[in-house]
Amino acid sequence: MRMKIRKALALGLLFLPAFVTAQQGKDSVLKFSLTEAQNYALQNSPVIKNATIDLESAKKKIWETTTMGLPQVNGKLAYTDMITLPSIFTEIFSALNSPKFTSLLSSPDVENLIGSNFTIPSINDLKWNATLDITVSQLIFSGAWIIGLQTSKAFKGLSELAVTKSQIDLKEAVTNAYFLVLILQGNKALLDTTYVNTTQILAQIDAMNKQGLNEETDVDQLQLTTSTIKNAKESLDKQLESARNLLCFQMGLNISQPIALTDDLKGLSSNLANEGLLLKDFQVENIVDYQLMASQEKLAFMNYRYNQASVLPDIAGFYQHDDYYNKKNIMYMTPPDMFGISMNIPIFASGQRYERIGQAHLAYLKAKNSTQQASEALKMGYADAKSAYINSLNKYNNNKDNIKLSEKIFQHTLIKYNQGSASSLELTQAQNQYLQNQTNYFMSIFDLISSKCKLEKYVNEK
Repeated sequence: MRMKIRKALALGLLFLPAFVTAQQGKDSVLKFSLTEAQNYALQNSPVIKNATIDLESAKKKIWETTTMGLPQVNGKLAYTDMITLPSIFTEIFSALNSPKFTSLLSSPDVENLIGSNFTIPSINDLKWNATLDITVSQLIFSGAWIIGLQTSKAFKGLSELAVTKSQIDLKEAVTNAYFLVLILQGNKALLDTTYVNTTQILAQIDAMNKQGLNEETDVDQLQLTTSTIKNAKESLDKQLESARNLLCFQMGLNISQPIALTDDLKGLSSNLANEGLLLKDFQVENIVDYQLMASQEKLAFMNYRYNQASVLPDIAGFYQHDDYYNKKNIMYMTPPDMFGISMNIPIFASGQRYERIGQAHLAYLKAKNSTQQASEALKMGYADAKSAYINSLNKYNNNKDNIKLSEKIFQHTLIKYNQGSASSLELTQAQNQYLQNQTNYFMSIFDLISSKCKLEKYVNEK
């Protein structure tokens, strides 16, 4: 990885790392612009995947509820075999097979009545039977089903809003993480350059001290500064690694995956100052957080209506067809085809249903109050976000100017120090002031992007 610095001890404008040919396989370096990182996260983040799964589940729930009102067909195939018959059946069949009853069946009058092919079943014919039962049912009216279908559609709308909110929040998180990496890279480049230059100056004044041209305190002071910068560099390396891990995590990448950011901090920062955002209209009804609360209120109302519908009757029709495979089993006398209509009427449940209706109504009122409260909170949040963006923008512009001044002061102090008219303490103070202003500048960039993202959510800026 190679870093290019615009000039020594200046703003430390960071040109992004240019990686040599990426290795194949696991260790390949993936390169992302900010937009590419956001799009990759929207496609691969587990948060979005789970929200999309919830949406698909809600769609299937709608169809599940719909099919409850469509014709239902059920079939039942049964086989029975009675191991032991009651003694009364044995007596009956003994009587049926007696000579007296047999002669009666063979008389001309009885044969004309029952047919000449009639045979008396044996006792074994009663032991077994196989039946096929096919039932077709159709729900004609159910208040609970109608409300349930409307509720499932409302739940689908809530799931769609959840996906939208997850996408908005994820893009904000990726943006903040992307900027954080760039800021830390820029700060690291600055400290690297400062450390190299400070080390060179330290070597120079150490050599001068050995010749008696300056005081040992000057060497000690610069040695302390060099050590402080070195410690800051090591701490920054760990912060940068953590920031890269966070970005990978937000994007849905393995945190050990090497990545390179192709956008530079200067280019992205130039788009942060967007005063047009302050002129955007704010409509609380367009905010996804408010829409989520409104959907929750709607679901609470639908639950109230569902409990109200529980006191209404359910009406259903059915058709049933039965086939008996043992025609000689005279015990089965059920007609082969039946049609009917049933009505289930809730009559008395000791007030249980009405208490549930009351609870559902109270839950709806509570959700309604929460929606109203959320509306006021969002209005207050918009005002705070607008104020925070203005303050961050002013702070960002001031820090840009302060960098130029602190750099100018440091360069003049360095020249004076080389000429012997400035002490090492003055040089250290100027250098610390310059580094502090650089840090303030980087922090103001992060504050500005954070406040900008929040304000964009309030004005529904994509």
